[in-house]
Amino acid sequence: MGWTLWALESLLAVVAAWALSTALLRERPTLERWMGALLFGSASILTCVQGLGLVGQLGRLQLAVAGLLLHGGLLAFAVRRVGRAELVSCLRADVGAPPRLLRDIWRRQELAAWALVPAACALIVSCSIIWHFPNWAWDVVWYHVPKTNYAVQTGSITWVETSVWYVNGYPELTELLSVWNVLLPRHTRLDDLSQVPFGVLGALAVAAWCRRASASPALSASLGAMWLALPAVALQLHTSHADVVAGSLFITAFYFLTERDWSPPARTLTLLAMGLYAGTKVSGLFHLALMSPLLLARGAEVLWRAKGTRGRVLGQTALALLLLLWLGAPTYVENVARTGNPFWPARMSVWGHELAGPIRAEDITGPPAFFGSPGAFRRMVDAWTAPEGMYWPDVRERAYGWLFPYLLLPALLWVSAFAVFSRERFLRLSLPLLAGLSVLVPAAWWGRFTLGLPAAGLVALAVLHRQVRTRYLQVPLSALAAFLCVASFAKAAVGYQVLPTMGRRAVPGLRDTDRVRERMGWLWPPHAARLREEELKPGDVVAYDSATTFLGEYWTQDLRNRVEFVNHDGADDVYLDKLRALKPRWVSVGRDSPAERLLLDRAPVFERLFDCPSSGAVMYRVTRDDW
Repeated sequence: MGWTLWALESLLAVVAAWALSTALLRERPTLERWMGALLFGSASILTCVQGLGLVGQLGRLQLAVAGLLLHGGLLAFAVRRVGRAELVSCLRADVGAPPRLLRDIWRRQELAAWALVPAACALIVSCSIIWHFPNWAWDVVWYHVPKTNYAVQTGSITWVETSVWYVNGYPELTELLSVWNVLLPRHTRLDDLSQVPFGVLGALAVAAWCRRASASPALSASLGAMWLALPAVALQLHTSHADVVAGSLFITAFYFLTERDWSPPARTLTLLAMGLYAGTKVSGLFHLALMSPLLLARGAEVLWRAKGTRGRVLGQTALALLLLLWLGAPTYVENVARTGNPFWPARMSVWGHELAGPIRAEDITGPPAFFGSPGAFRRMVDAWTAPEGMYWPDVRERAYGWLFPYLLLPALLWVSAFAVFSRERFLRLSLPLLAGLSVLVPAAWWGRFTLGLPAAGLVALAVLHRQVRTRYLQVPLSALAAFLCVASFAKAAVGYQVLPTMGRRAVPGLRDTDRVRERMGWLWPPHAARLREEELKPGDVVAYDSATTFLGEYWTQDLRNRVEFVNHDGADDVYLDKLRALKPRWVSVGRDSPAERLLLDRAPVFERLFDCPSSGAVMYRVTRDDW
């Protein structure tokens, strides 16, 4: 029943988003309408989850009803605006787009199209990993998954009491989209699905930008696929990290912002993408501030041209700004209200004003932005060109494979150097601007934080491909790009650490998920995970203290139990009273801590179960309620 509910609600959301995009953008290119559909769909699902969460009504039935009403209303609006016949006609055209693309690739014999193979593999492998395996990525199990699980557990998206600082205060669009995929089926199997649509969005945005640069449909699709096949993108798709989401939204927002005329649809989609980006990562707010002069300049230009319709332009802009605030501002507003620091939990100095927080900004992000630490720029270049890439447990060195340092970067530098002398200087100058803004973030050497940089290089390659004119140079250029893309993906495939655990079982009864748990040192061992699923009943409480690190492991797969933070702060009686009030089934305490000594003093009541890996926590079972 749960999976049927999720499938029907998600199908309605997809259809409504596509219909709305078609109704509002029917004069726009196909790629832009698909990009609009992904933005509208993300915004509408976030609206359902966030709206219910802010009023503390985030339940399964409420979410299903909200999704039905909102997406049904959007679909009805689209049908009324353009008519059923027009939507059916657009649907036929969109369904026929992939075959038309394949025919164009065949007719042009576009060798760069080999990049579609690793891009398709990235999507297929990611979806397979999402379906077959539990969360295993380091940061994901640490604090991304708990954000989703706490929202489901509490029915709200407000702060929770916890020792894992990152659970509170971080923008959480990716995790709230995961709530949709978890709460409706009441299972965590698809909680890592959130980034996959945004991988497609980033590829579409790059392809659309290449089409703007007059590249052929075949080459544009190939270059978009190359972005999706980058190690930093492909190896993160199957997780609920937020970097593919952030990168694709940044590229999309910048694409619409740099439209020549900045039409009303482009203005709306710019602010919509920036709102989603700000709601995804703090870098979204940072880039919004950096881009504000350009936004203001473009807005002033539009007002100057719209002499007789300035009131209408101002009204449209105000609505788009409200949408930006709704999508991007709630986390920062709550942070300010609770702590006075919009960037909580980072402790930092802004314009001479000290913002409170439990963690130094450098401990979270590493070197400050704008290459503020010695050797930061050199470290970034070294990471791009390292002889070997570090693809596990996270994508760090050579995050763009061989494609960027050996082809895209030279193309970007060439196109940027002569942009001012070109008749299409507006387009070409936007590329170094996108690249520059992309790397003006903390820890820019970490490629998954700067995904706009290779996107600028791919569009520059499209410009260079057209500049060389002759097929005798275009064919080798396409072949080189395809070779570097495919080779980079093949080299980075070692980052799919769970894949070797699939297949025939050497030990009877040892499931693929068990083999993953044995391989990943920070996940609970197989016997502990099985015990969790077998023993914990609906409503059972698992208590934990500050020794806990990978909090995502403390919930069952269907989230039927509750997880509560109880810390021993020095008073034994107070700690025990808190435990008695919760009546926990399991208790996790720090090894050799005062809390553990209290439990050991009551040995018949508290039975030791297992040590939690990669942390100082030990799990105990409560054997009686009358202790």
